Amino acid sequence: MVIDDKYKIGQLVYLTTDEDQLKRIVTGIIIRSGNLEEYELTCGMDISRHVEIEITKSKTYV
Repeated sequence: MVIDDKYKIGQLVYLTTDEDQLKRIVTGIIIRSGNLEEYELTCGMDISRHVEIEITKSKTYV
């Protein structure tokens, strides 16, 4: 199986829904059944998991 990840471990990203647009680091990639990818993101001491549609490479101003 070949996985084509849009984001790589160590990459800086932002959440599209985060009003503060805090930088997050991709610290893990989880593959779920059906090839659903979740990205583990770290911001300071906080760790969260998100799908690709929630993440962007650049800041978004909502």
